[in-house]
Amino acid sequence: MSTEARAVPGWRRLLSPGSVLPYLAPWWILVPVIGVLLHNARVDSLQAPLRAAEAERVRADADLLRRSLDRLRNDIRLLVHVARSELVAAPQAGGGREALVSFLHEFLETFPGYRQARLLDLQCHERVRLERRATGVETVAAAALQDKSGHSYCLAGQRLAADEYFISRLDANVEHGQIVRPLEPMLRIAARIFDDARRPLGIVVLNFDASLLLGSLSAASVAGSGLLDDQGYWLHAADPADEMAFVNGDDARRLGMRDPEAWQRIHESGRSAGQFEARSGLWSFRRVAPASEVPGLQAPVWYAVSIVPAKHVTAVRIRSALGHGLLALALLAATSGLSLGLARSRQSERRTARDLARSTAELAEAGQQLEASRDELVRSERLSSLGLMVAGVAHEINTPLGAAMLAGRVLEEQLDALRHAYRSGLRRTDMERFEQEHREGLALLSGNLRRVADLIHLFKQVATDRAAATRQHFDLAAVVHDVLALMAGTLKHVPHRVEVDIPPGIAMDSFPGPLGQIVQNLVNNALDHAFPQGGPGQVLICGRGEGERVVLSVGDNGCGIAAADMPHIWDPFFTTRRHRGGTGLGLHICHQLATAVLGGRIEIAENGTGRGCTVRLEIPAVAPAGGAVP
Repeated sequence: MSTEARAVPGWRRLLSPGSVLPYLAPWWILVPVIGVLLHNARVDSLQAPLRAAEAERVRADADLLRRSLDRLRNDIRLLVHVARSELVAAPQAGGGREALVSFLHEFLETFPGYRQARLLDLQCHERVRLERRATGVETVAAAALQDKSGHSYCLAGQRLAADEYFISRLDANVEHGQIVRPLEPMLRIAARIFDDARRPLGIVVLNFDASLLLGSLSAASVAGSGLLDDQGYWLHAADPADEMAFVNGDDARRLGMRDPEAWQRIHESGRSAGQFEARSGLWSFRRVAPASEVPGLQAPVWYAVSIVPAKHVTAVRIRSALGHGLLALALLAATSGLSLGLARSRQSERRTARDLARSTAELAEAGQQLEASRDELVRSERLSSLGLMVAGVAHEINTPLGAAMLAGRVLEEQLDALRHAYRSGLRRTDMERFEQEHREGLALLSGNLRRVADLIHLFKQVATDRAAATRQHFDLAAVVHDVLALMAGTLKHVPHRVEVDIPPGIAMDSFPGPLGQIVQNLVNNALDHAFPQGGPGQVLICGRGEGERVVLSVGDNGCGIAAADMPHIWDPFFTTRRHRGGTGLGLHICHQLATAVLGGRIEIAENGTGRGCTVRLEIPAVAPAGGAVP
């Protein structure tokens, strides 16, 4: 390992592509986060029914308390109406008192929830008092009537206007200045009586036994339910020892002392209802404030509450945490295993990719070498084809040149004979014979020289087309005939017959050089391969114009192509005559020229005879824009 590699910090090595940490870290973060979210969702789902039940519990308690207060207000309104009627009708203490006592007696008999009913004068002295005792409802004797001027309901009652009512704090019943034991929770409701002239006549007071009301509140199940006053004292609680602790001055039992967090959120939130979790448990509360709900009513504020102890809430969380924790561990183990497998797979892929890149580079280099070899062989094949053509043209030129040279020597001999005859004596017959022989020699010389000039011109034109691949307007039949004329030297020495079936007038705008090379290669290929047994054969070149395309076919009646060789005939370097000098590039060059230069296609076609081979070339009459032969 190099010094630079050893100097790489450890954290960078952990984050490198070859490390497994990038594969494990996302799962180690994602799985716990998802587990926590699912745990919280599960806890909310499990607590939802409990929350709904506790909210409904305190709502029912608050509604019960409101209905009870509404009944108290309606009852005191009835007493005010009756008392005013009696006092106005009998303002003196005579008969009016007896009628009111009779009504109050019937009232207490009818409504057993009331313990006492009083009529006070404006100084809060009792004028009438009826109370419920074990023996029934009794009217207190005049001598036993008391002065109630020091009580809160008397002071509040003295300030009430018409149609105003006062409901006292729920506290213990007091008789003759002593708290009654056992405690008797009591509510007092008071109202002033006015005559038609709005002059006050007195105060009526009802004592309501709140034990019946408190007993009707929801019983504790899992939760502890109760009723709090606006100072945080329990008026009704799951633990009876907490109830009305203010009677004994036991402030330690106030909710504000025992659980300041919960009392603050209940009392100081300003909300009429709510639900929250504190360290002590799940709290639900509903505020009951009759004074803000009923005009003309003076009453304290109460809170109907319930609490689900923290141990029950915690138990739900623990069960959910255990379940989701085990699930998260299993999922983390599975994903870690998969991530490790993926990391190993990626490392293997990287190694394979490096090996593949190295192999690809080697193959590319070998391909470049092979391409260079192919190009060299293509050039060799073209030079070989050009050499054969040059050899054929040279042979064709040698014949007329030899004849011309022979004619020249004959003419020279005739001239010498004429000169000798002139010296000896020229005769008419000698002159006539010289003229005739000289004319024949000149004709022979001129004809052979003309043939040589034509061959040289044709060769120059074809060679120029092949080298420069010049785009030209030409006639298909003329190009094919020119190619066969250049091959005349080769065709003269084979027993096979080459025939052309191309009507004149097939005009093309293309590259005659590459087209001629294709025709030459196909004819040479047929002559070399189609007739291995020798003997006379036939090669037929057909051409037709089909709309915007031209179809040219070169067919023979030879032995055909073996089925095993058919898929490879266009491949470079494929040949069945390698032992006789074949390179396997002839048909490949034809394919390249037909597709890349002429913009067409070349294929082996059925000739309909079941013998021989037909190569079909289909090219556009107007070649696409392109460059020279590749």
